[in-house]
Order: sequence, then structure tokens, then C-alpha cells
Amino acid sequence: MMQCIVVHYMANIVCSVTNCYFNKREGCTAPALNVEGEKAEESRFTCCDTFIEQKPGVRSSVHEPKADTHIQCKAVKCTYNDSEICGASRIVVNGKNAQHPEETCCSTFKD
Repeated sequence: MMQCIVVHYMANIVCSVTNCYFNKREGCTAPALNVEGEKAEESRFTCCDTFIEQKPGVRSSVHEPKADTHIQCKAVKCTYNDSEICGASRIVVNGKNAQHPEETCCSTFKD
């Protein structure tokens, strides 16, 4: 009998995008993270598509950051990409003062 093994990668996220709704103490409270950058050849051409700008007067996420977030990744040229799932144990998302997902990036991207 043949067995099928499914690997589920989970990562710890360090996020410097302090004006993101999901950012709490530089951790991410999103249930999952989506990284875009299908044609990216370096980190500046990736982005965190989960980013939502924290608007003044709007309460941020009440959840706590998780150490094991599932990351869907479209950056197919990244070393950590395994069938569009990020295999890195820790990723860094940057984008100080971002207003749109395109102003963020996955600094862990490695060609």
C-alpha cells in the first residue's frame, strides 16, 4: 500500500508593518498570510497581500500573534517556496508606513 505524506509548513512572522491591522507587537495575528510576487526575482518585488491598513479610530485585531502561521506564497522563484507554500520557519515582512499591499515585501525571499 502506498502512503501519501502531506507536509504542512508553519512559520513565525516578524512584521515591521506597524500600521497593518494584523500587526501586534511586530507579530502577525492573521489566520494565514498570502505573499504575492509570481515573477519576483528579489524581495522588493514581493508583497504581503494580507496587509490591511490600520485606519485611525479603528480597533486593531484583538487576536494574539501566532508562532505557527500558514503562509501561501506565489513567489515561485523563492528557495523556500514548496508548491506555493512557504517552507521557511521564520519570515520577515517589511513596509514601514505602507498604505497598500504593494508597499510591503517579504524580506526572507531568497532566489
